Amino acid sequence: MAAIVGRRATDPPEPLAVVNARALLPDGLHERVTIVTRDGRIADVAPDGPRSALADARVIDVAGRLVTAGLVDIHVHGAAGEAFDGAGVPFESANEPIGVATLRLLAAAGVTSVLTSLVSAPVERLTGTVSALGRLASEQRPDTAEVLGVHLEGPFLAVAQCGAHDPAALTAPTPSAVSALLEHRDVLRMVTLAPELPGGIDAVRRFTDAGVLVAVGHSEAGVPELAAAVDAGARHLTHLWSGQSSTVRRGPWRVPGLLEASLASDGLTAEIIADGRHLPPTLLEIARRSLPDRLVIVSDGTPGTGMPAGYEYDLAAVRCVVADGVGMVVGVDAFGGSTTTLPQMLAHLHDDLGWPLADVVTAATSRPAAVVGVADRKGSIAVGTDADLAVFDTGFRSYGTVLRGRWLPASGS
Repeated sequence: MAAIVGRRATDPPEPLAVVNARALLPDGLHERVTIVTRDGRIADVAPDGPRSALADARVIDVAGRLVTAGLVDIHVHGAAGEAFDGAGVPFESANEPIGVATLRLLAAAGVTSVLTSLVSAPVERLTGTVSALGRLASEQRPDTAEVLGVHLEGPFLAVAQCGAHDPAALTAPTPSAVSALLEHRDVLRMVTLAPELPGGIDAVRRFTDAGVLVAVGHSEAGVPELAAAVDAGARHLTHLWSGQSSTVRRGPWRVPGLLEASLASDGLTAEIIADGRHLPPTLLEIARRSLPDRLVIVSDGTPGTGMPAGYEYDLAAVRCVVADGVGMVVGVDAFGGSTTTLPQMLAHLHDDLGWPLADVVTAATSRPAAVVGVADRKGSIAVGTDADLAVFDTGFRSYGTVLRGRWLPASGS
């Protein structure tokens, strides 16, 4: 990533004109698009080239490269050797707060907005980390992805579906635990929980009433429990197939689990981890056919993202290692999150599996933005939205990023 020279982070960004773009706009793919940004917002979108003189703007000619809205990752735990769980521990001894390196790597790849995800831990520790991440969000830097809020993936999860979460950290959502977390409702954006736990439905209702999105995941819920959670306000499903109960037989009867209830659901949005490891092509295709306009692509990225094979990292108390392009829990046959960025997942779906371009980009831009309630300013190339753009070479390799109106060329471009 090239350094920003001559302008301070507090300065308003200079006007930009991104020209000769092959841009995915809300109404489809257009050639020769010009996108003008001013004061950190999109000021004009001209599908057939510039409509007026651009003398006051810095012109970025992208020479027919693909331009999308900045990608939005609503489930990412870390990258570049660090986890958001370490935010605030320690700020003092680090050159930069923990999390900055991750946000910088993501921005360079074309991911301009994120929910910072935390794995299960004691509630008192989580409240401290959420507070630290709130400070990180307020200290926004000119070359880092924007923190939209915090996603708690636990600790209110089913032990039988713990995955890479420490079983010892899992607990039921008691009224006092929910109250402690809701003291940080200004930062808390999403909570994943298992609604079948004691107090689960009441917790769904309380989080929802406080404006926190509830996602059902890492759960043994079946059709009745999911229906009750939806009635209480749950609106999202955490990573299909991962941490979801499935069909069991009771005598001659087949009883659907959370997976089948998810695929048959109406109205719920659902995540897929499309790294080519968590889900094979057949399962990805089932998800696309079942929930064609409700899928959200998430990275579930970890400290192993961007790190070599054999690199070991921690998800709270769980030790993981990068192996065969994915994170693995050491000593257990379980994935420890992914090590793949969102753009690499788009390449897998579009280039390898042939999914339509608009489908994969929508699932990583406007749809996740809508899920977390920021579609009015994120996830689309439209006048008035934040000036967040991703410019891609073939294979969704970053050529550069427009980040809140600032042009950040990728290294070597």
